[in-house]
Amino acid sequence: MIVYLNGEYVEENHAAIAVGDRGFLYGDAVFETCRWHNRGYFRFDEHMQRFARGAQALRLNAPVTPELRRIADDLAARNPAQDAVFRVTLTRGRAHGPNTVLATLHPLAADWRETARRGWSLITADIRHPPLSALPSYIKSVGRLHGLLARFEAQDAGADDALLLSPGGHVVEGPTWNVFWIRGKTLFTPSVETGILEGVTRSIIMSIATETRFQVIEGIWPRAVLDEADEIFASMTSLGLVPIKRLDGRPTEQTAASDLISAAYWRLVSDCCQ
Repeated sequence: MIVYLNGEYVEENHAAIAVGDRGFLYGDAVFETCRWHNRGYFRFDEHMQRFARGAQALRLNAPVTPELRRIADDLAARNPAQDAVFRVTLTRGRAHGPNTVLATLHPLAADWRETARRGWSLITADIRHPPLSALPSYIKSVGRLHGLLARFEAQDAGADDALLLSPGGHVVEGPTWNVFWIRGKTLFTPSVETGILEGVTRSIIMSIATETRFQVIEGIWPRAVLDEADEIFASMTSLGLVPIKRLDGRPTEQTAASDLISAAYWRLVSDCCQ
């Protein structure tokens, strides 16, 4: 795989980060991802706007969106794939030196659709999500250790992933995804006040749900509300919508509602990536 590193395109095995890079030493860095599908990027500018905002908060010098788009297009030309995820990582670099910019385009596994369709089993993690007062939700930082620790819990329990709660026990999100649940014709999702990373895919799903006559409600809810849901699903850039089939060992209800939303989502992706 060819990657972009500080102005050069090199084989990934030849890409070298300085041992004094503060991103490596202290997690002093932000990143962003965007989906490549078929022949184009989906909502590239929206993802890079969030990237720029996070970089500004950390006082990092982010490349402007047109430059990032050029890099992303060059990587797509050098690494042909039908489905992949573009990632740009921006670190402080070495002390008093220039920032480090690393960009990659990783192809998705050939069975990614089946993986998403099959769904996940989740546990509720014991580790808690940091509150909004501890970490602004729009900063997509590399040091998201709460998510890593939650996934260790899931691994030990034989689950696919973990749901994170706030310190007060309210539903927040997964390590790399937002969460939704349905009751009747109402779609629920945690609000930004819980500390979620406000996903681009999340906002699209909310818009699609409204167009398909769902009432969409953002709020703050205890974990117990998920036991009364008709359906639960996760949303993310890489896989789109993933149904949650089990939560804390209990099978969850399944309806056709999320299938309709997912189908509409992928039609939108396909139309935009022609």
